[in-house]
Order: sequence, then C-alpha cells, then structure tokens
Amino acid sequence: MKDSFIEHEEKFQQWKDDRFPDVKEETRNFIEHLTNPKKEKRLWPHQVEGILRVIYAYEILRKKDLLLNIVTGGGKTAIIGACIAWLKYAHYQDKFLIIVPNIIVRDRLEKDFVVVKQEDSVFRKFELFPKDGEHLINELTSHVLESGSGPQGILESGIILGNIQQFYESNISGKRNLHWLMTKVGDLAVFNDEAHNTPAKEYTTVLRILHHKTKFRLDTTATPDRADGQTPDSEMIQFYGIANALDDGIIKSVVVYQPDAKIIELTYTNKVTGEKRKVTELDKEFREAEANVKPFQWIIDEEPMKKQIAISLQRFEEQKRRAKERYKPVLFIVTMGIEEGKRVKDILNKAKENGGFGFSNDKVLLVTEDTAEDIVTYDSMGNPVTAREAATNLGKVDSPFEIVVSVMMLREGWDVPEVSVILLLRKFCSEVYGQQVIGRGLRKIIRSINEREILAVVDHPKLQHDWLWRKVGASGIRRVETDEILGDEDIPKTPKIQRLVRPENLIEIPSPEYETKIDFDAIIKKVPDDVIQKNWKQILDSVKYDKEKWIISKTRIEQIRKLYVDKRRKMEIEPAEDIELKESEEQKELSKEELIELLKEEVVEMASNLLFEAGFGSLKKGLLYTTLTLCFLGNK
Repeated sequence: MKDSFIEHEEKFQQWKDDRFPDVKEETRNFIEHLTNPKKEKRLWPHQVEGILRVIYAYEILRKKDLLLNIVTGGGKTAIIGACIAWLKYAHYQDKFLIIVPNIIVRDRLEKDFVVVKQEDSVFRKFELFPKDGEHLINELTSHVLESGSGPQGILESGIILGNIQQFYESNISGKRNLHWLMTKVGDLAVFNDEAHNTPAKEYTTVLRILHHKTKFRLDTTATPDRADGQTPDSEMIQFYGIANALDDGIIKSVVVYQPDAKIIELTYTNKVTGEKRKVTELDKEFREAEANVKPFQWIIDEEPMKKQIAISLQRFEEQKRRAKERYKPVLFIVTMGIEEGKRVKDILNKAKENGGFGFSNDKVLLVTEDTAEDIVTYDSMGNPVTAREAATNLGKVDSPFEIVVSVMMLREGWDVPEVSVILLLRKFCSEVYGQQVIGRGLRKIIRSINEREILAVVDHPKLQHDWLWRKVGASGIRRVETDEILGDEDIPKTPKIQRLVRPENLIEIPSPEYETKIDFDAIIKKVPDDVIQKNWKQILDSVKYDKEKWIISKTRIEQIRKLYVDKRRKMEIEPAEDIELKESEEQKELSKEELIELLKEEVVEMASNLLFEAGFGSLKKGLLYTTLTLCFLGNK
C-alpha cells in the first residue's frame, strides 16, 4: 500500500523541530504532556510518532481518513486511546465509534476500554490526559453492542464498541444501530481496527454511510494489503513493520525450524479392494511409489505429523527454561481442518498416556468454529468457561491449558504474548493470513527493550513458506558444526536497518495510458449463459478417480534447519537424532455411511475455509450450504 505521507516527511520533521507550530493550544498542551520524559509509563517512540503524524495530518494537512500500518505487538490499542484522548481534550469530540471485524478483536479492546475500575483503562494506564483534562475520562464510558441487545447505550456512552456485522443493513439489529448513529447522535470519530477487512462489500458500505457523520477516521492494521489485492480507502501515514520493531526491541525475534526428513517406508492401500502392503527404501518400486506422495502429506499423514509435533515439543521445553517461571509459555498449533486438529490433540493425549513426551487432555485446548462456545473448564468461582474465553486467558497463572490447537479461528485480535512456539500444520496461500498467524506470537512478554525474546516456529520445507520468511527479511544459508542436537541457541541480535534518508526524492511512476477502447458489453454478449447440464450424473460417472492411496508410514529426520527471521538473514543447519512420539497403534474401520458423513464434513469445512481466506468470512455461507445440500441430495 502506498505511503501517502512521503511527500510531507521533510515538513513534518521541521514541524517537530519547531515545537509544533500552527496547532490548537490544547493540542500543544496534549503533545507536551504526552512527550513529558517524567511520565511514569511512557509510550514507545513509534507510538508517539504515530500520534504526532495523526495530529499533523488532521490539523495541518486537513486530512481526516488516515491509516497506521503498525506491526502486531506494536501497541495499536494505546494509539487509539491516545487519539481519543486528544480529540476529547483538544477538539471537544464526544462520541467515538470503534469498529472491529470479529468477537475476538472486540474482546481484546473491551479489556482496555470497557473496564470495571477506571484505573485499568488505557487512559489511566498510560496517563493519556493532561492534568487539567483528567476529569474528561468520566465522560468516556463505554458500551459494547451485543447481539440482540437494544441500542440505548449508543446515546448514553461516549465510546461505542461493536462488530461491523452489527451495522450491516442486511440484518434488523444492524439496520437499527446504523439508523441510531445517523439520526440520534452528533458527529462521530471512527476507529476502524484491523482495517484490512474493510474491502468486504458490506463493510465498505457501512463506512461510506458513516462518512457523512464522521469528523475523523483512523484505520489501524498490521497487514493493509489483502489477498484480493484491495486496500482500505484511507491514507497510510505511518509504516512500522517487523524490521523496525526488531531493530527497536519491541517484538520477539523469530527463529524457524525445518526438518530435513527422509521417507524410509510407504504404505499402499487400494481403495477398491482394500489391499494393503508396505514398501521401504530398499524395494525396487520405492522411487515410483515416493513420486505419488503429495507435499501436504508431510504434515497430514500421521507419522510425519508426529515428528513435527515432537520437534515443537522440544522447542516448547526450551521456552519453558527461558521463562524461568516468570510466565507460562504457550504452544500454538495451526491446522487446516477440524479432523487434523482433533488428530493432533489425540496424538498429544496418547503420547502422554504411553509415557511419552505428550500432554493430557486437560492441557490441550481445541478451538474451531464448532467448538468455540463449548464449555471446556470452570473458573475459580465455578463459572463455566468456553473455548473462546479460555483462548483469551492462555498464559495466565490460573489457565489450565498449555497448548492450543486452532482451525481458522485465532487470527487478528487474539493477542496472547505468552505464545512462544508456533507449529504450522497447514500451508498458507494467503500472504495476509500467513503474516497474521506469525503475528500471534510476536508480542513480547516481558515488554523490555533490554531483554530479547524469541518466537520459535516449526515449519516444514514441503510447505514452501520461503515467501513468508522473505516477507520478514530472511535469506541466506550458513552451515555450522555443532555436537548439540537441539540445544538452546543464542538469541540473534539485530543490526541497524536501512532507512529512507531523503524520501522527497522518490518519484511516482504514473500508470500507462492505453488508447485501445474495449467494448465490454460486446464481449459479455458473447459469453453463454450458465446452463445446468441435464446429464450431470453421466459426466460425474465418466470422471476417473485415483483408486490408490500412498501414506507416509515411516520417516527419518537427518537434520534441522534453523532460520533466523531477522536482519542477520542467517540459517544454521544442525545434525539431529531421529525423534519419535510413543503412541498406541489403533485403527478404526468406518462404515460406508460414516465415510459419506465424513466426506460431507470435509467438503463443507474445506469450502468454508476457502471462503474465509478469500475475505468473505460468513457472508457467503448460506449460499454455500444451499449449493452443497443440492449436490448431496442429487447424489442420493
């Protein structure tokens, strides 16, 4: 996304050097208070920089639709709180609307803006108001829009926090909430958190409707560019990425571990006859059989999956030693489907039962769309706790869970600093989603720039995530000799990053102009209408399906690649002993009816995940279910 602030950089720096001329007197008082070196809890320099850019853009450049692109863990919530304080103190703004894309993001913001004691609010925590404006905090009561609740809180509260779906005109409560905002309150200051979701059609419509009432709008995100190529319609005025945050010691350093594994046995199954046999690396047909193995089988097939889990558990034990009992590290496992998530949990449980390096059932939390509201434990008062609530409480002393397995659930807004190890058991095709998952573990735990922390990510080379590691500045290989198999590594130091010295010298290359005019109407007329084939059964019957299945039944890990995802751009390769997880071998034969039901679940889940990654979320789910139901009914 284009940085629209580049052309103003020089004048902005001069404005700061001249001590903020041409701003309101109240704004000057606010800035002096914010930058006071004697404050007990000060904001990080990049947070102050972002707030100053917002003030400059709004009061000097007269721009009102702004965007801050700040890395996960960079403290976007504190910036939102500071901007609310400034607008309340200097511009007498009374009504603030914070829009979020999902419940998990809302829960995170609720902890800072909707609090029982004012001392716990983001305004008190960071002393965001000058002394003569502290009384204004009492006017910033917050209201969370709940499903099915009335809109009365919109009138009574200074801050309104709600999911974007609660303003959609496609539902009754959304239409009512939007009507109240447009007709019963004055001007709004809108904060659009996780703004990369904005291009969704109804999301955009809501922002356009609110535009007429919006005095100021600030979008915040760590990933403004979406997989569909669209970007928010606001102007980006600050970019503070992973490289910057590593350089400043704001986030954890990332170390990626990839096994160099070798197949030594494959199991063949004929789906029609049920015939089973094994081939090893010593058999003649082994090479031909190996060619039938798909890349995703290195994380889906049970035997190599166990190896990946074993590596992540070793990393997890290292992180526990680093914690020195100051906090509870969390292992975050990401899978593609619910069945894989259940299998991971089962593997961990069985390994524990058989005396292996695993975890009992009450230590592993599975969070999927189906299980998010299931009761998984009880708090100290005996109140039930759902899987979604338990996920937000991970890393706390009273949380019983140490491992969380997620299926398309814990993304933006789920901020648990104690996430110390991430195991990737799925391939990322979306750059946005890949960065969001890694971002779940970037937030520092100790929050000291003097203590470096690491995030260990267990990946597999077959997933081809090199683009993801390059995205955050990793490249190059260096081989090292070491007798230690998988010991503690030195936390990598980050050198000075390259910075743009004279941004005013950058030039914008205009898009090419074409003289050719394309008659789209004529082209559309030539496209035939979609026709349902009457002989669709015959077409399906004519398709030949693969009746053979090869499963990786035994592998050997020869070495571990250790990739430092920081400015050193270095990879180390260590020798490694083979790793095993003890687990009882139990196979359950499924009936035809059970297999059909399993197929239905897998198809629905796969299609739902693809809709989610494409940015549609649940908007197209009704259409999806209708289509799949007709297909399944037609096959009966």
